[in-house]
Amino acid sequence: MTPDSSEFQTRRSFIKKAGIAATAAAAVGTNIFKTPVYGQTQAPSPGRVIGANERIVVGFVGCGTQGRTHVRSQKANAADNNIVIAAVCDLFSRNLELGRKDAGIDGANCYKDYEKLLERKDIDAI
Repeated sequence: MTPDSSEFQTRRSFIKKAGIAATAAAAVGTNIFKTPVYGQTQAPSPGRVIGANERIVVGFVGCGTQGRTHVRSQKANAADNNIVIAAVCDLFSRNLELGRKDAGIDGANCYKDYEKLLERKDIDAI
């Protein structure tokens, strides 16, 4: 059965219609980005400084070899990524102590039970 010529659409006509639709959508969408945010008279600055209230507080679960590698990497780049290492967790006491040293935190922020670490409301990411 061959399609009726009124129902048949060539690749060229499909691409042409898709291009027109994309152009129309782009024209409609550009006005959204020009609108000031929250009644401001100008758009927000892209070079905005992140404050202390926006610092990401991180806890680590698992302080084995790979976990401590993550801790050291995050600690080395903490200022650039605006993070603070708040806690570490591991079942194995030796790994927990090594993770604590690598993170540079006190013993009160070390957990053997990950659920205790998850209960902390000040931690943003695990």
